[in-house]
Formats: sequence, structure tokens, C-alpha cells
Amino acid sequence: MSALYLIPSPLGDSSFENVFPSFNSQIINEIDYYIVEDVRTERRFLKQLGIQKPIDELTFFHLDKHFKDLNVNEFLKPCLEGKNVGLLSEAGVPCIADPGNRVVSEAHRLGIKVVPLIGPCSIILALMASGFNGQNFAFHGYLPAEQPDRERKLHQLENDILKRKQTQIFIETPYRNNHIFNSILTVCSPMLRLCVAANLTTEEEFIQTKTIAQWRKQPIDLHKQPAIFLLYV
Repeated sequence: MSALYLIPSPLGDSSFENVFPSFNSQIINEIDYYIVEDVRTERRFLKQLGIQKPIDELTFFHLDKHFKDLNVNEFLKPCLEGKNVGLLSEAGVPCIADPGNRVVSEAHRLGIKVVPLIGPCSIILALMASGFNGQNFAFHGYLPAEQPDRERKLHQLENDILKRKQTQIFIETPYRNNHIFNSILTVCSPMLRLCVAANLTTEEEFIQTKTIAQWRKQPIDLHKQPAIFLLYV
């Protein structure tokens, strides 16, 4: 039976055998059609993962997250013809902080089998390592870019933590990490705890949980480092 395989990608420069099971390498050799955000990046990843088929014989469909009217049905036609299709994330697992959910939703509507493969998810890895509540948490994606809006959102998140005992998780584009880090230190209560998880699964991996008061005494530079931020009491 054909299927849509959800294939994780690396979070950074790390050893593949440490983050991907060998089963993933077997699966990619059964797939001729891939749905990707960036063709060049994913061609390189498939080579590193050990694909044996010539890359030029594969078909890549471009999933443009900025194109709202994209017809994802075309991407899934091979599945309806009995062939496997792979959905690749730009980094981490597909459909988590990733536009791939549109493809998966359509696959379910068409009765296509959906198979998620094991691989690194920065959000879950950060939550695991934070020491925070892993039974009640919320992921917010990106907070507002403008400082006043961002700080109002942080106040709201702090209220949710106190009322619901809920871990709050969010991300930022790497070049704006210091902006959000400084806003957290400015706005949040000194007793609130912040976990910063950066460069996960790489040799430069950094995961630390401290109170806001402690972070204020020992700030760090997160510029251009892929990071996850988590807040809790």
C-alpha cells in the first residue's frame, strides 16, 4: 500500500547515526517523489542520509509556504497511483512549526496512509531537557516582532503560566534571538524560570534553565543561533 512518509531533517550539523534510525535510510530508497521547501537543501540531505537512487531521477514538488492557493493535490497524485511520496521538513520534523500540515490534511481527506518517521524535534527535545511541565504545555511559534506587542504577549504568557501551570514555548528567527531574550529579561518576573535550548543535537548544543533573576546576572549572546525558549514557574 502506498503512503505519504513524513521524513525529519537535521536540526544542524550533527552525526546522522545519532539522530536518525537506519530505518529512515531504507524508506527513502523506496520513494521517488518528494515534497520539499528547498530542493537544493533536501537533495543534499538525501545524499547524506544514504539514498542509493540517482538524485536526478527523483521528482521534487516545491511546497511554497507563502503561496496560499497552492494545489497540494498534485503532490499526492503518485500516492493515488500506488507510489510512495516523502514530505521533508526544512529542519526537524514535518508539520511542527512547518507548513507541511496542508499536505497531510489533504492526504487524510483522500484516504492516503500517513506514516510519521522518527527524527529530531527541537520543541520536544527542549521541553524534555527543560525540567518544566511536560503534561501541560503550549507552543506559540513566533512572538510579535514589534517590541510593545511582544512584551504584551510575554505578560499574557506569564499569566497563563501562573493560572494554568502551563509551560510556554516559543521560537524566533536566529538573528532576532537577542531581541526576544532581552524582552524576556525586561518583562518577566524575576522568579519565573527560563530555559534556553540552542543548537540542539549539534556539538555546540546549549541547554540551561535559570530564573529570570539569574539570567539577568549572566546574559548570553544568542545571535544567529537556532534556539527554543521555554517559560515556567
